[in-house]
Amino acid sequence: MNQKPFYYFAPGTVVSEEILQRVKEINETYSKSKNFPKYMNDLAEFFKLKKPITTTESKLFFGGFVEGEASLNISAKKLKTAKFGVIVDPEFSVTQHINGIGHLYAALSIFKTGRIRHKGGSNATFVFVIDNRVSLEDKVIPFFESYVVPYASFEKVERMQTFKELLLLMKSKEHRNLEGLINKVLPKWDSLRMQRGQINQAFESLDAAQAFVRNHSKTLSP
Repeated sequence: MNQKPFYYFAPGTVVSEEILQRVKEINETYSKSKNFPKYMNDLAEFFKLKKPITTTESKLFFGGFVEGEASLNISAKKLKTAKFGVIVDPEFSVTQHINGIGHLYAALSIFKTGRIRHKGGSNATFVFVIDNRVSLEDKVIPFFESYVVPYASFEKVERMQTFKELLLLMKSKEHRNLEGLINKVLPKWDSLRMQRGQINQAFESLDAAQAFVRNHSKTLSP
């Protein structure tokens, strides 16, 4: 899994626009074609990477890597076109400096889904992301249960379990139901969010999010 980068970036180096543009083009092509093997080949060709051989040992290694480097996140954002004015987005991500792009590529190989993209606002940080709920349920959670949970910290296990419960709520369409969103989904979001007090956060607290949804629902009443 530890592959030599296509070229080395010293600390503090800013990735060129040419590299960022090419990665963007590869992602845009994938969005149109939905051809995952081609997506992997395009990334491998550009970053000069060899496709990893996925074995039980490599999954165990990546399980330990996930324990330290990956995140299970959920965001709640205001969106005018959303049924109740709020959209809730679960996500699995792994972040690496471009010199560790091979680890992100290994994640693509293991999960056979997701994307690699530049992390906005960073010099040379890239992120592997899975944000499709079906993929999160069918691929990420089983991977966690098999290769992360048996060796993870108590906090990591609890977080995974809460994340799984949230996915099940959304699978049951509780986020499309006013009381389900307010009393079930948003409390899970609040318990999972890591950063609080950010300038750009949509809601400063669970109460604020719940109040926003209640007020928005009143505007929908005839």
